Amino acid sequence: MESSKRRRIFRDIVRGYSTTEINDEQVFIKHLTPHDQVELEEIEERYFNQAKKRGVPTEKEMLDYLKKEDQWVDADEEYINAKKLYIENLKKALRKLMLQKDIDRQKKIIEKETQLLKAKLLEKFNLVGNTCERYAKDRSNDFYMIKSFFKDKGLSQPLFPEDVFDELEDYDIKNVIHKYNSIFQGFDEENVQYTILEDFYNPYLSFAEDSMQFYGKPFCELTYNQIKLIVYTRMFKNIFDHNENIPEAIMKDPAKLIEFGSSSQTEREKVKEKVSSGDGSTIVGAKKEDYERLGIEKPSGGVDLHAEAKKKGGSLNMEDLMKLHGVT
Repeated sequence: MESSKRRRIFRDIVRGYSTTEINDEQVFIKHLTPHDQVELEEIEERYFNQAKKRGVPTEKEMLDYLKKEDQWVDADEEYINAKKLYIENLKKALRKLMLQKDIDRQKKIIEKETQLLKAKLLEKFNLVGNTCERYAKDRSNDFYMIKSFFKDKGLSQPLFPEDVFDELEDYDIKNVIHKYNSIFQGFDEENVQYTILEDFYNPYLSFAEDSMQFYGKPFCELTYNQIKLIVYTRMFKNIFDHNENIPEAIMKDPAKLIEFGSSSQTEREKVKEKVSSGDGSTIVGAKKEDYERLGIEKPSGGVDLHAEAKKKGGSLNMEDLMKLHGVT
């Protein structure tokens, strides 16, 4: 079932549109392109100016007011900037970790700090309230979603001509937006990544370097979904090309594969060299899956000090350590 769903995702990305039904009739939804984004920004600017003429405050004006009222001060903004930098550094450090337990611990810290940042941003969002920027963003997004619907697969006959957009009832707008969102949530990064790792997609991996071979058109004419697909294809292909013996559990899981590919190659090579030196070295705290992740076999002659300590009641003395290493 999942494979069938991802085949449809791939098909829709390649052809540049998706289909749904409105009032029992099939309609076609165009996928956004970078060129469309420019038009969207122009529309957003138009709605911004309309709001400003009606006296709606800008975000800067609201923040200045909140600052005067001591509701949002410089320290709040500094907190957001510091938190963003901290999370960025945590993510950089994550790439250098080798053991799964350390990776999991780091990811929990990142998730916790991200939630704190989101809470602060939400507080700011609620305090600022309605502004020219927010009105323009919401209105232009609605406008573009409506404008993405067409009567034909050639995408030449708009379902809602531009001159009728402002006359649409709220119910009609909400219904169309719901249809749009329900379709396009299937093209989020996770779904695209899983699609690339499906077996049916393997023959396409080798063509990712050339958009003309892949899509039959130059890169500058691609939709955002097509760009996303080809970029992740290149990334996964690069990981496959530069790493041997990747465990199956990692190869089929995009998050783990990206994690594996972004970890420090230098650090992995150092660990491999140490373990492969033949001196019986092991990685302290490493489990079988950690060795698999590194693409090496767990040494059979290594001594697990943690396990030995448990046998002795939780600790080892110097005499115990000497015996374990063959020193009498």
